[in-house]
Amino acid sequence: MASSNIDDKLAALRKRGEKAAAAAKKQQLALPFWPEEVRSVPNAVLRGALFTVSKERAVLKDLTPIAAVDGIEIRAKNDRLNQVDLDLWEMLLHLQRLHPLGNRVEFTAHAMLKVLGRTTGGKDHQWLDNALARLIGSVVEIKWTRERKAFAGALVSSFFRDDDTGRYVVKFNQEMATLYGQGHTYIDWEQRQALGQNNLAKWLHGFYTTHAAPFGYKVGTLQKLCGSGANLREFRRLLKAALAKLVEIGAIGGWQIDSETDVVTVEKEPTTTQRRHLARSKRP
Repeated sequence: MASSNIDDKLAALRKRGEKAAAAAKKQQLALPFWPEEVRSVPNAVLRGALFTVSKERAVLKDLTPIAAVDGIEIRAKNDRLNQVDLDLWEMLLHLQRLHPLGNRVEFTAHAMLKVLGRTTGGKDHQWLDNALARLIGSVVEIKWTRERKAFAGALVSSFFRDDDTGRYVVKFNQEMATLYGQGHTYIDWEQRQALGQNNLAKWLHGFYTTHAAPFGYKVGTLQKLCGSGANLREFRRLLKAALAKLVEIGAIGGWQIDSETDVVTVEKEPTTTQRRHLARSKRP
């Protein structure tokens, strides 16, 4: 009889454990799923200078304000990030979307370097380690002022490397879901890759993709928002070349810079989702 009671208790405990595990699995946070041909990026990340166009890497000793559009406040600490880092981060998130946040994301160095359009020699393997370390070490705070909400933390939680197999394991914190909860945008990966090493064109591509109906921005404002260190005259030249590149790849229909106001206007077709957003915003 005693043995039977123990078996019953163990069975009951096991059943409760299975129910608890099933409930926990349902509660696991995950990124929204997106198609293979795009990369999804939180809007707040693309609407400021968190990932700059500069190849020079300043080091911020304390949480320092970073330029961003109205409604978003960004502060960052440690190594500044740029568009090369964003390429890697987008790919890591692309892999993460297939798993609950906090679960292992695995890849080989060779495969990751190839998909990023890099060579696979020793220097590129070293670059991958350094880039992952930057994403882990850069402390970021993003605040949505109207919603009075904020995210603070690292953009990647940790990584593990097996030198014998070349395999990496990366993990993201579950709070990454909060970045997506405040809005995210599909980035055409083929278009972004077609921009090559033109960091300003890549930044503009992401920036304008987040806009259903792009506002007009002054040249000087765009210079600050992208984190460019060029003087205004040189930046205007680079900006014109980058905008022309966006037209070439089909990301925008056209652009112009008003000679009197120095305001940049861009012609762009909104996506299906953005059309629905525009329709809702016009309702009384």
